[in-house]
Amino acid sequence: MNDVSGKQAPTSFARLTRLEEATRDSIAIGIWLVVYIGLLFLTAHGQSKLMTAGLMFQLAGGYSTFLLCAKTKYVPFVHAVPYVLALTGMVFLCLAPDFPSPFMASLAFLILTVFMHGSIIYSARKASPAFDTEPTLEVEPSQVAA
Repeated sequence: MNDVSGKQAPTSFARLTRLEEATRDSIAIGIWLVVYIGLLFLTAHGQSKLMTAGLMFQLAGGYSTFLLCAKTKYVPFVHAVPYVLALTGMVFLCLAPDFPSPFMASLAFLILTVFMHGSIIYSARKASPAFDTEPTLEVEPSQVAA
């Protein structure tokens, strides 16, 4: 039998994690711009401006987890930004007259933002011990009872 447990299959996620941070940020901004242009196109053809604004805030909340929360140089207050954007988007979607189920869509976006934020925090803590904010208890060898 072949043992392939030590080998990793080449996946697009594995390739993305090996990219430099600036490249990943550029990809995220590019995706956000494509969605933004698409929403502006839909607004020009009949979609309400409130629906466009709501979806943009929801998407900005999701992408801000990658662009802001993964950086250790920012203050901890930055971790509230994705949720503020998602909740602002929820308000706009609830006010949009042409959006069929604003609460359920907003809840789905909020859950997605929480998962994305959690994965960023988990991977940042795993990669950098300086990111961890929990105090550690140091014990000197002379204090350890044999």
